[in-house]
Amino acid sequence: MPARLGQAGLATAYGLLLVSFALLGIIFGFWQILLPDLTRALGLTPGTLGTALSIGLAASLPAMGLGGRIADRVGAQRVVVAAGIAMALAFAAVGQARHYGLLIVLLLLFYAATGIYDVGINAAAMAYEGLSGRRVITAMHAAYSAGGATGAILAGGLLMSGIPFRALYLGGALIALAAMIALALGRLPNDPTHTAGISAGASGLYRNRAILLIAAIVALAFLAEAALTNWSALYLRTSLALPALLGSSSVAVAHLSMATGRVISSRAVARWGRQRTILGASLLTAAGMALALATTQVAIILLGFLIAGLTIAAVAPVAFSLAGDLAPHQTGQASAVITTIGYAGLLIGPSLIGGLAELAGLRMGLTAVIGVALVIAGLSTRMPTRE
Repeated sequence: MPARLGQAGLATAYGLLLVSFALLGIIFGFWQILLPDLTRALGLTPGTLGTALSIGLAASLPAMGLGGRIADRVGAQRVVVAAGIAMALAFAAVGQARHYGLLIVLLLLFYAATGIYDVGINAAAMAYEGLSGRRVITAMHAAYSAGGATGAILAGGLLMSGIPFRALYLGGALIALAAMIALALGRLPNDPTHTAGISAGASGLYRNRAILLIAAIVALAFLAEAALTNWSALYLRTSLALPALLGSSSVAVAHLSMATGRVISSRAVARWGRQRTILGASLLTAAGMALALATTQVAIILLGFLIAGLTIAAVAPVAFSLAGDLAPHQTGQASAVITTIGYAGLLIGPSLIGGLAELAGLRMGLTAVIGVALVIAGLSTRMPTRE
C-alpha cells in the first residue's frame, strides 16, 4: 500500500482492519465456550488441559518471529491471509480430536497460525497509525473483544439449542474462511519504509530496554485477559455447575467489558497519559478480580469480571501503540517482538492457573490474576512517558 492514501483508501483499510481483529475475537470466543465440552469429551483435568495449552502456545513463539520478518518483507496482507486460512483449518481439526496426543499436535498448529495472524494484524495496525497519523490500535483491540463477545454468545446459544459442540468448530472455521476471502480481495496497510526494518533486524529491538519493558507489560496483560476469558467459563460451568448459556455469560461479559474499556481507554490516555492509564487500570483489575473471587453469588462474580475486563483491556493496546512510536520503521518486527514476548504470558498462564487449580481449586488458581495486575502496576511506573 503506498505511503500516501486518499480518504477512501484509509476508510477501506480501517474497515478491513476491524474485520481482521474481530475475526480473531470470534474464533477465540468460540474456543473459550467450547473448551469445557472438549475437555469433558477427552477426560482432561485442569492440569492436563493447562499442559496441553502451554505446549500448543510454545509453537506460537518462533512462528511469530518468523511472521514478523515476513511481514516486513512482503507486507502484512499476505501474512494475514495465509495465516488466517491455516488458523481456520487448524481450528476445525482441533474440534475433531479424539485423544490427548492428537489434541496437542493440533494445538501446535492452531496456536502457530493464530500467533502469525496476530503479528500480521498488529503490524498492519501500526502501519496504519504511521500512514494516517491516527491512534487506532485501541479501536482494533476493541473490535477483537467485540468479536470475542459475539463468538461466545453465538456458541453458547447454539450449544443450548442442542447442536453438537464438534460441529461448532466447523462452523467457526467457515466464518474464518469467509473473512479471509474478504481480506484477500482488499488491501491491508503495510509499512511504506519496511526495508529499513529488514536491514536493522529484530535483534536490536530485543536489546531495547524500553521495548522489552513494554513487552513484559503486554505479557502480563495477556495472561490476565486469558484468565478472564479461558478460565472464567470453566470456573462457572465446573466449579459452580452452571449451565452452558449462563456459564458462557462470563466470557461474553469479559469480552464486552474489554471492548468498552478499549474504547474508553483512548480518552483516558488523552487525559492522564499512557503511564497513569496503565497504572490505574491494573489496580482496578486487581480489585475486580478480588471481588469476583470473594463470593459464590453469580451476579457479584460477573460484576467483578466486568470491572476486571473493563480495566485490563486498556493495557495491551496502549503498550502496542507506544511500541509503534518507538520503532516506527520496523512495525512488523516490533509487533513480532511485543507479541512473541506477550504470548509468553499466554504460555505461562495455563500451567500456572491449571497447576494452582489442581492443588487448591480453580478459584485459588484465578487469584494469580490479582498478583499479575499488581506487578503490571509496578512495571508501569518505569515505562517510557512518551505520549
